[in-house]
Amino acid sequence: MSRIFFALLLLAAALVQATFLPAIEGVDVIPNIALVLLLVWSASHSIEEGLIWAFALGLWFDMLTLDPLGIHAIPLMLVALAGAAVRGRFFRSGAILPIAAVIAVTIGAGLLMIVLDFLRGERVLFVGQMRILLVMAFLNALFVPFIYLVVLIIERVTPGRVS
Repeated sequence: MSRIFFALLLLAAALVQATFLPAIEGVDVIPNIALVLLLVWSASHSIEEGLIWAFALGLWFDMLTLDPLGIHAIPLMLVALAGAAVRGRFFRSGAILPIAAVIAVTIGAGLLMIVLDFLRGERVLFVGQMRILLVMAFLNALFVPFIYLVVLIIERVTPGRVS
């Protein structure tokens, strides 16, 4: 049951992030809430589940943004792998490791996306995109406590098994 709520939350976060937030005038950098959700879920669940969510979320982003199929799934799978790598230490370390992990994963996934855009023949302005990526990384870090609280509530409120 918790996976259904998480799926709806993940789909809604990606929909808002890909469609509504870029349309707001004056907002140049938007947080990647779906990335933070995926990292927190991957850190609190298994690596297999994180990779499945990452692949599905990547395909959903591809459909929403009309990008080539699979272009978002590859960086998001990196996010799931990073979540699995810090799984045991993610929430027992206080606030430092989760925030550092989100910053590192945002930059890593963004760099991978820049490389994939370059390989596709897109025009890449590396310095400008890195500036935006750094601001986005710190903006994502602000959302870690809230996202962790939401995932914790989903885990606590929903029953583990429905019989």
